[in-house]
Amino acid sequence: MSIRAQMISTVLRRTLKKQMASFTDHTRLRKQAGAGFGRLPDAVQTQAVDAGGVSAEWVRWQTAQPGKAILYLHGGGYVFGSLDSHRGLVWRISRASGCDALVVDYRLAPEHVFPAAVEDALASYQWLLQQGIAAEQVVVAGDSAGGGLALALLLKLREMGQAQPAAAVLLSPWADLTLSGESVQKYADRDAMLSPAALQRFTELYLGDADPRSPLVSPVFADLKGLPPSYVLVGSEEVLRDDAERLVENMRRQGGEAQLEVWPRMPHVFPLLAPLIPEAERAINDVGRFIQARLG
Repeated sequence: MSIRAQMISTVLRRTLKKQMASFTDHTRLRKQAGAGFGRLPDAVQTQAVDAGGVSAEWVRWQTAQPGKAILYLHGGGYVFGSLDSHRGLVWRISRASGCDALVVDYRLAPEHVFPAAVEDALASYQWLLQQGIAAEQVVVAGDSAGGGLALALLLKLREMGQAQPAAAVLLSPWADLTLSGESVQKYADRDAMLSPAALQRFTELYLGDADPRSPLVSPVFADLKGLPPSYVLVGSEEVLRDDAERLVENMRRQGGEAQLEVWPRMPHVFPLLAPLIPEAERAINDVGRFIQARLG
């Protein structure tokens, strides 16, 4: 773990982690956590679009190849997160993979509870295929709640008999809203960003009357047969570590292909911190190589 990563983890633990554990005003939390890092390089192009009735944005590195795309679902506990908060991460993934990326601004809780986010993810994926991009040239990606949402999209596509994407990339996925993973309590103090209290609050705001064990809510309990190859990344001391490990174990047991990367002591969704810590850039390059290998 680099010195920079240690310092950033300490700052996160004293600021954002405390804010998320005790927030009462979700709109204020959105403002506090909504900013990205710095201005976009000149090599990045963005274009706002209506993706099947869902607000979205193309984010393209200038050398990205046409005809291939990443559908990106941002994290934020289903309560916050935005195009602004994740644009910096997504352009770096676009650069590393050589693909255009469509970032989906799906509806958030508590204004829009489950299954609104799943409906928006599905609509944006179907819109993407309608633009002439083949399913086998699409990678679905997401971080934290967006990782769980990406899995929910794959399960919904399988249920509907629609074409699966070529692969999935899941960064610190939140895939168990029952919070039953041992790591939720084991790493409650060590995790630099998330806490059991924050996860419980996000769950309450997102679920409404839905069953937390529903496969589209908590994919860790789902039948995962037939899903595309997946790349799963998580920090070794995250409260969501068990979510990632159980997902990969279940995928492999059910005949799927899944690659797990556990990064020592890295904070939750640390690739977001690429402007600040060297490990983030290396992880993004790993993601880029995985996507390149799957899309050819």
